[in-house]
Amino acid sequence: MAGDIYDRIRALIASGAYLGGDVLPESELAARLGVSRTPIREAMRRLQAEGVIRREAYRRAVVVDVDPNEVIHIFTARASLEPIAVGMAARHSDDAFLKELRELHEAMDEAIHESEPDRRLYRDLNARFHRVIWAQGGNAFFAELVNLVARKPVVSPTFNSWTRAELMRSNRQHGDLVEALSAADAEWAEAAMRAHLLSSRATYRRISADTPEAAPRKQDWMFPDPGTAEIKPEPVSVR
Repeated sequence: MAGDIYDRIRALIASGAYLGGDVLPESELAARLGVSRTPIREAMRRLQAEGVIRREAYRRAVVVDVDPNEVIHIFTARASLEPIAVGMAARHSDDAFLKELRELHEAMDEAIHESEPDRRLYRDLNARFHRVIWAQGGNAFFAELVNLVARKPVVSPTFNSWTRAELMRSNRQHGDLVEALSAADAEWAEAAMRAHLLSSRATYRRISADTPEAAPRKQDWMFPDPGTAEIKPEPVSVR
């Protein structure tokens, strides 16, 4: 029960129903989700431990509004951790793993080339692409460590503000990763992953600099929980 409530509250925040700085009243959430306050409190403790919410005066739960500098630090941390993860994946690569990555890569390309890029779908596919790589390394502890860093809440601008050209560049880099993993070349894969994440960090810096401080801010996740993503966990069918 508590796990389901946690997913639903996290999904509400990710959808923009609650923004950074908003109070999350337990009674309101309980009524909205049709449950007692006990599972709400359990879910809130988990969200607080993950840094999604914080407690203020009178124990009010408030959605954390992440500072852009913290987002830069997250990208920097990922640029150190994820090359290790992809290197391990290269050493444990198999046909099923490569097939799934190719399908995700092609599906992201299709999302980009819609008349208006489907950024939400691209975000969810991107999250799956990276998660598949982490899982392939055979080290569940390290995969969870990377996930803990990557799934930190990120206040827009994120993929919602990326141009088509920036999305295309990002997905070309995914293609480089697929090639390196297909060659089972750990060193190449590690270099490709680091370049990919540093490029994404530079894009975030560009978007942050172009966004006025007074602009409306919508909560978003670079890495939504699998339970809150809009796509299903089974392999993507390529048309």
